[in-house]
Amino acid sequence: MPVSAGAWVQEQGRTLTILKLAHTEDATAFDASSERTRFPDRGNSRQDQINLYIEHGLTPDLTAIGNFYYNDVSYDSDTFSGSTRGFGDQELALRYRLNPGSGDTWVGALQGLVSIPTYDDDEMPALGLGDYAFELRYSVGRGYVLGGRNGYIDAGAAIRLRSDDPADEFRFDIASGIALNPHWMLMGEVNVIEGLGNGEERNRLAFIDSTDYDLTKLQASLLFTPGAGNVHFQVGYTKPVLGRNTGGADGPFVAAWWRF
Repeated sequence: MPVSAGAWVQEQGRTLTILKLAHTEDATAFDASSERTRFPDRGNSRQDQINLYIEHGLTPDLTAIGNFYYNDVSYDSDTFSGSTRGFGDQELALRYRLNPGSGDTWVGALQGLVSIPTYDDDEMPALGLGDYAFELRYSVGRGYVLGGRNGYIDAGAAIRLRSDDPADEFRFDIASGIALNPHWMLMGEVNVIEGLGNGEERNRLAFIDSTDYDLTKLQASLLFTPGAGNVHFQVGYTKPVLGRNTGGADGPFVAAWWRF
């Protein structure tokens, strides 16, 4: 089961690498009342992102994680036109196996993460919120069989503490996948971020306060395994469905997975 999920740790000495290319673009945002509205002055926001994700099993119970981003973002309107390119918020984490019970049906893991800004946050449009973040997450998951097809489900909850102006966040994610045949797996995710309201307002756009925001995204994808299972290819789409004080851009992504 080719899963990258928070409830599982990597086998000792094994590495999972995922290289993902994503594009999002839209002329709308979610305002302070959670209504989807157009950017002023016929504005349009775009982002192209390269994401390198690595997991490595240090011990049978401990996995090291690196999550690295390079972004190309732009915003164009009748009154402003600009683009910024560079490394974004880089994430380093450790995940420790901590199963929820003595049985072998469910697995679990506790993860600690630090997010490190690697850019000048005075640039416009910004590559991130410009502060350090510290997150503690617990996830549970299990495999299942449905109609003779193997699948998995994974769910996790986290608190992310911000070091500067942005509000702290509660995060919740749930993902599931089911094998359609030996080569194809259908995968879906729900990702929720809820700002906790303790940020200091620092507007990046005139009508939204991006330092205190909520965002719920849906993601659907297909994972293709051409051979023995060490290489996979993924294609999918991400769409925001709910939000507050944040952009509403959606778009496609492609990814390649390697296990060694």
